[in-house]
Amino acid sequence: MSYEIAPISIRFKNWGHEVSEVEREFFKKLFEKAFYRKVAVVESDKPYVDVQIESFYNGKITPDLSTRAYRFLKSNLPGGINFNNPKFSVNQQPEKNSKYSVFCTLENVRPPEGNWDAYLSYDLHSFAGRNSYLPLWWITSTDLLFPKISPYLGKEISIKDLIAPRNTIGQYDKRNKFCAAFIGKAYPLRMHAISALSKIGKVDVFGAVSRSSNTRKTISKFEISKNYRFVFAFENDFYPGYVTEKAPEAWATGAVPLYWGLDSSGYINQDSLINLANFKNLDLFIDRVKQVNNSKKLWERYSSEPFLRKAPTLDNVLSNLRSNLVTLNRQK
Repeated sequence: MSYEIAPISIRFKNWGHEVSEVEREFFKKLFEKAFYRKVAVVESDKPYVDVQIESFYNGKITPDLSTRAYRFLKSNLPGGINFNNPKFSVNQQPEKNSKYSVFCTLENVRPPEGNWDAYLSYDLHSFAGRNSYLPLWWITSTDLLFPKISPYLGKEISIKDLIAPRNTIGQYDKRNKFCAAFIGKAYPLRMHAISALSKIGKVDVFGAVSRSSNTRKTISKFEISKNYRFVFAFENDFYPGYVTEKAPEAWATGAVPLYWGLDSSGYINQDSLINLANFKNLDLFIDRVKQVNNSKKLWERYSSEPFLRKAPTLDNVLSNLRSNLVTLNRQK
């Protein structure tokens, strides 16, 4: 007698924004690939689900009353709080409305210590075998699991393209503008860098930080960048493994990325971009950008390099999920 295995029910919580179609489809396909079962996304907060994928957004997440009472009492005693019990951790704890709880961060936030079944993060630590490296660019800016148009760039990017050299002969002269910057937040180092770069050539700034009345849609980002030799691509923060969509999407425009980030996993070909992290200070970084901008030969050398040194794979992520969400394993 045959019967249909029920789909795995998953829910996104504390995501901080409406889950995008790309994100939703990626995680559906990820769990389908891991457990050989269909996946159903539950929108309501009420039903008990198989997996809740939680992030850190939506402000302070308050522990339950018993945990707060325990902390208060123990903090006033000589022995202090016993943090060996994850229930009393000062870190964010999972909600109790799912069989399994997976913490996923698409920003530079450390996975919280506690009763989590698995972590998907920028961290390279295993955290007792529960954590897997899953940077944002794998989700939005590659064709891992399925081809997709990047919601940030407005163009499809394939791993095949990212890992192959490209022919940029003739592009130097066609790209008669210096640098485009797409910035949402005016972090000080970004603004110092843009100020210094502006002494080489005009840096055209797009995005929320420009406070321009010309509200360009994201879909135009690729088209805008076609005229520029460089695209500014500083990360929000500097931490081992914290690599978002910024560098690969800057490269995908055909320009040379001006980057600041720490790719400790060694995926990025450092010869394909100019990374502030590879210089002793901002002055030396600016000097190199000036040299490359003034040399057709140097610019073509950088721009023709493949972006990736190696292709990303989800093997570790899939293995992590299968090991830690074990009762979902029902292979046909």
